Amino acid sequence: MTMLDTLFGLIPAESRGQQWVAEDLQLINWGGYDGGPHRVRFSPYATLLCGGSGSGKSTLMDAYIALMMPHTTPFNGASNGGITGRPRGDEQRNILSYGRGKIDESRTDEGTRLRVLRGDGEDTWTAIAMTWLDHDGSRFTALRAWYIPAAARILEDTVRVRATFDGFFDLSQLEEAASQRLADSALRTLGLETLGTDREFSARLHAVLGIGAAGSGAKAMSLLARIQAGQQITTVDDLYKRLVLEEPETMATADAVVAHFDELESTRTSMITARQQVNALEPIQGIRERIAAAAEQVRLIDEVGDFASPSSRATLWRAERRLDLLREVEAELRDRTHALDLTLREKKALVDAAEAERDGLLDLLRQSGGDRLETAQRELRAVERRLADVRRERDRFDAVLAELGLSASSADEFAKVQSEARAAQSEASARRQARATFAEAESARQSLAKRRRALAEERAEADRLRGSIPPALDRARMLLAEAAGLDVDDLPFVGELIEVRTEFEPWREAFNLALGGFATTLLIDDAHLARFRAAIDEVRLPMRLRYEGVQAGLAESPNGDGRTLPGRLDHRSTPFTGWLQQRLDERFAFVCVDSSSQLSAHTMALTITGQMSQGTRGAHGGHGRENVLGFSNERRLRALDEQAEALEAEVAAATAAVTEAEAAMDAIEQRSTAFAMIHGLTWEQIDVDSLTQELERWTAVEAEVTTANPEIAELRERAETLKVKAAVLRDEIGAVGAQRAEAQERWGAVTDDVDDCQRVVDEAESLSVDAAQAAFLDERFMLSSPSDAEGLSASERLARLDLALKSAAARLAADRRAAEEAHDEQRERMRQLMSSFLERWPNLNLLPDPDASVDDFLRILEALRANGLHELENEWRDSLLKLSGNDLTSLDSTLSRSVREIKERIEPINSIMRELPFYDDQHRLQISPRESQSEARKRFRRDLREVRGLIEAASTDDEREHAYKRMSRLIGRMRRSAPDFAELIDVRNHVRVSAERVLAATGEHVALYDHIGEKSGGESQELVAFIVGAALRYQLGDAGASHPRYAPVFMDEALIKADAHFTKRAIGAWRGLGFQLVIGAPNDKYSAIEPHVDVEYTILKDTRGRSWAKPKVAVGE
Repeated sequence: MTMLDTLFGLIPAESRGQQWVAEDLQLINWGGYDGGPHRVRFSPYATLLCGGSGSGKSTLMDAYIALMMPHTTPFNGASNGGITGRPRGDEQRNILSYGRGKIDESRTDEGTRLRVLRGDGEDTWTAIAMTWLDHDGSRFTALRAWYIPAAARILEDTVRVRATFDGFFDLSQLEEAASQRLADSALRTLGLETLGTDREFSARLHAVLGIGAAGSGAKAMSLLARIQAGQQITTVDDLYKRLVLEEPETMATADAVVAHFDELESTRTSMITARQQVNALEPIQGIRERIAAAAEQVRLIDEVGDFASPSSRATLWRAERRLDLLREVEAELRDRTHALDLTLREKKALVDAAEAERDGLLDLLRQSGGDRLETAQRELRAVERRLADVRRERDRFDAVLAELGLSASSADEFAKVQSEARAAQSEASARRQARATFAEAESARQSLAKRRRALAEERAEADRLRGSIPPALDRARMLLAEAAGLDVDDLPFVGELIEVRTEFEPWREAFNLALGGFATTLLIDDAHLARFRAAIDEVRLPMRLRYEGVQAGLAESPNGDGRTLPGRLDHRSTPFTGWLQQRLDERFAFVCVDSSSQLSAHTMALTITGQMSQGTRGAHGGHGRENVLGFSNERRLRALDEQAEALEAEVAAATAAVTEAEAAMDAIEQRSTAFAMIHGLTWEQIDVDSLTQELERWTAVEAEVTTANPEIAELRERAETLKVKAAVLRDEIGAVGAQRAEAQERWGAVTDDVDDCQRVVDEAESLSVDAAQAAFLDERFMLSSPSDAEGLSASERLARLDLALKSAAARLAADRRAAEEAHDEQRERMRQLMSSFLERWPNLNLLPDPDASVDDFLRILEALRANGLHELENEWRDSLLKLSGNDLTSLDSTLSRSVREIKERIEPINSIMRELPFYDDQHRLQISPRESQSEARKRFRRDLREVRGLIEAASTDDEREHAYKRMSRLIGRMRRSAPDFAELIDVRNHVRVSAERVLAATGEHVALYDHIGEKSGGESQELVAFIVGAALRYQLGDAGASHPRYAPVFMDEALIKADAHFTKRAIGAWRGLGFQLVIGAPNDKYSAIEPHVDVEYTILKDTRGRSWAKPKVAVGE
């Protein structure tokens, strides 16, 4: 838009600096204004539209809004201050509802149905046009039209027309274009200039009609819309902020700061996400390699096969490796055999030389008297051997005697011991008695142990039971219940339903005896009796059970006479209890008496010992029977615990008896065994003293010969040395011979092995072991490195290989299992990694399939690495701090500037109002701004400066991270959703505005106008007219002109709360400011307005919902 610099500021070039007034408004098919065109002509000064509620006044006003205002301006603002939802949305009046002429809604079986004047199941159209008149007679028309298809649900489904015309345009000319769905070509044929967007349309209107200074037409139209809505306002501050001030720049600046931060933060978040994704995906390559390695391991093992198979690669590898080693061993054994042959020849020669020398020495020794010495030495050696044997036997004999507590140092004493031994062998009766005693004690102990186990089982089963009924009876009941398909609770024993009252506990045994078998009778509902009998007929029980069908559900009675047996019992509440109480009263109403002498005094009586009488009959005995009465199993468990404690003492005593009998039997057996050991001995076998004397005699002979001829000892020593040497050499010859034989045998075996391995290799001509297979088998079964083989012979290396090959099959199987497990484990780990990745970052194009999707995941990883986002986080954070720090600086300055601008904007408005009399000719109205302070705003501004300082001073990662967190919290307070956003950012809240009446001549203060609600309706309307009218002149860019360039001001339900005097002054204020007024008012509230308008229309509506405007005072032709 081209602007001209004038005395009044920048104004549109196309505006001629004069005034446009609304001449007339045309409607076709708009709301209740069906058909048309409907035409309303306006006075250049003031026009009144009056009518009843719902007649269509606001519909006319909304037509002006639909034509002139942006789509964010809601309809019917004056009547519906409490409306919610999006402006012109489904919940409010909108173009579609006006175009179809919505009447109301009704509920049908299909849902809510609209009642409309037109467009129900068919296409329709609507149009609005306004013509303005300039002072020179020029006219300008703007129109909007909508073609609404039957299926249209939202505005975007319609054909929208925005057009202007230089001059007056009759809307009836659109009929032909409407038949062509308002095609652009048809509109241009009519001379209309169409515009494609709302922005272009508004710019055209603002340019031609001169709306707004410096291109701020949108602000002027926004103020006109707020004036037209005429919402209730209570203070001058609220009036000025809602009707004059637009949304401050600070809010847009804060939004920009937040948006900038969020944009950079979003990038940072993307980088963090990328880093997390890279970290999550990086293990995939390693896992894939491990999966491949495990699969390759399995493949290699499968390819080499089993060592047990003669045609496998493993067998061929074994043959080749053993063949190489066997040939080395063969050469080694050949060399060893030759070396052993040489050693044998050498040692045989040494033996022959030693024996020849010894023979010469022996001849010399015999010539020197050595025969007698040799005899003495021979006898001496024989005696030493016999003495050693006798001593061993004597030691054993003395140990046996020590066990028996006996001794024998002479032949006579030995004879006595032998007699005792023979007597001990005949003590068979003592042994039998000891064995019998042991067997009897052991039998008693086992019997008690069996009783203890049975008692423990009974205790466990009793713990399961609820009452005192024996387990055997309970098991029988369970069999019957299972056969009959009943629950155990449906078959109670009588004893389970009754309990002896605590104060009568001493009578428990007597009551058990008196009730007898009735206490163990099963009760069953007689409704189930026939089915029960049929079901249990085939059941075999080890004991006989009595049952009785009873009437269930009878009412229970309170406890009876405490002197009788039934009165001394408590009853568990069940369906059978009522019947049981009756039966006890009928059959067991025994009177409990203190002594037998009282039995005859009653028809039925019972003593505490259990004797009972029934007339002349009676019964006694049976004491010691188990208790079967009681709800709880506590009494039975206590009794069983007492039995178990007593039984433990018996078991301990029996165990001690067994130990004692066993010890006695062992003593007898030990004595018999000991005597058996010495029974066959003779005195000569243990007579050490006699042999000791003989040894001393031969030792003396040897000493005598040696002393007589000293040379004999030397000769004999030399001969003995040669003898030992020859013996040693012969042993060595034997050892070397054995080694040679072993080597020879080993050589033969190795030769056979070589032949076998060569045969395996020859037979496997079509089979080969590749390098990978050979390397795998070498690593598993050969020495791991040359350093390990260093110093080992070929035989040792072959032995190690054969030892390793013994477990080769098991090791290969274990290796294969381990590889398979590793493969499965790594695949599962891969799947879990993929699943975890997709849970955090869903991707419908990916599946957690370790086989099919691994390449896709790796491509994602490569893309992330190529992108490099994950490595730029620190750089982006620094950039974020720098840029956002600049934004904070901009916001801080904008906050200060915006408060200053609010104050500055008031001065032009005050200048306008200084020329307008207010209250009377001597007074003027002025607006007074006052900046307000709050601790929250001070702290916010201080935080802005501190965070900027932190950002500038940050030099380390920790400091930058701290500054970033502080800034993030600060940005959070700038968001529109923040609770203190309006307090901190909306600078309109930083200034308090009031009005004051001053003297025109001096500007002296006369009166303060703060709360509009304190004034009368007329005074408040006059005040609003002055303030808003002056502000509108400023917004329109006409502050210094005699008249505003754009004059129309529409006011819906305004000026209706004042009397004629104040209404006149309010209208006078608007007209004095040069505005053209179009006022809407209800029928009962327009009387004060009517005298001050030039044109008046009455808005009417018929019973079918159609509206029209009837001139009451029309515009003169």
